[in-house]
Amino acid sequence: MKKPMIKFLTDFIFLLLGCVLLSVSINVFLLPNKISAGGISTIGTVLFYLFGIKISLTNLFFNALLFIFGYKYLGKYAVVQTATGIVLLSVCLELTSHIPTYSQNEFIGVLSGGVLMGAGVGMIVKTGASTGGSDFAGLILKNCFPHISLAKLIMIIDCLIVVMSGIVFKNYTVTVYSIIALFVSSIITDKILIFGDEAKMLRIFSKEASRISDYILNKYERGVTGIPCIGMYSNENSLMLLCVVTPKELPSYMSLIKDIDKNAFVIISNVNEVIGEGFKEVV
Repeated sequence: MKKPMIKFLTDFIFLLLGCVLLSVSINVFLLPNKISAGGISTIGTVLFYLFGIKISLTNLFFNALLFIFGYKYLGKYAVVQTATGIVLLSVCLELTSHIPTYSQNEFIGVLSGGVLMGAGVGMIVKTGASTGGSDFAGLILKNCFPHISLAKLIMIIDCLIVVMSGIVFKNYTVTVYSIIALFVSSIITDKILIFGDEAKMLRIFSKEASRISDYILNKYERGVTGIPCIGMYSNENSLMLLCVVTPKELPSYMSLIKDIDKNAFVIISNVNEVIGEGFKEVV
C-alpha cells in the first residue's frame, strides 16, 4: 500500500476516534452539567437548554458557516480533513447522545469531560484537521487584528463564549467549572500533540570533546555537531558539542560523558519535536 494511502487511512482513524472522544465528553459529561469548554459546543449547550435544539445540529450549522468563511486559510489537504471532521463530529454527537449521561458529581464531570475533550481535539489536530469552532473564528479575526497572535485570539474567543454561558445560566459555578474544563482540555491537547516526539538536547563543554563525539558517532550512531565557542572567563577557544537524544538514551549518554571527562559541563534541555533522521520523518 502506498504511503499517501496509508497516511490517509491513519489520519481518518485518528480523526474518527478524536470525534468520538470529543462527542462523548460533550454529551456524557459536560452537557448534562451545563459545562462547556469553549467553541461551538458552548453555543450548542446554551441553545440546547434554552430552545431544546440538538447540539449535533448546532455544531453542523455554525461550523458550516465558519468553514465557508475560513476554508481559504487552510491548505488543500486540511480543507478536506476539516470538512470531514465537521461532518463526523456532528454524526458522532448525534449517535453518542443516546449514551447514559453522568451528573452525579459536577467536578468529576468537569475533569472527565476536559480530559476526553483534550484527547479528542489533540487527535483531530494531530491529523492536520479541525472541527471548526474557535479555530476558524480566530483565523477570520486574525485579518482584522494582525498584531494579536492566533493563540491569543482563540483563547479570548473561548473565554468570552464561556463567560456568556455563565451569564445565560446565571450560575457563577458553571462559569468557573467551564474555565477549569477549558484549562484541562488545553493541557491534554498539548500533551497529545507532542506525545512520542519529545527529546533531550545536550550541550556538552569538555576538553575531551573529540573523544566524546567519536563515541557518540560510532557507538550510538547519533549525529553530533561541533560548534566553536570561546570561554569568556578563560578566554580560550573551545568546542561545544550539540546532540539530540531520546529521553530513554539520556542516562547512557551522561554515563559515557562522565566516564570520559568527569569535569564536563553539560546543559540538558527539553525539545518538544524533532524532525529528521533517527526521529520523526518529514511528512
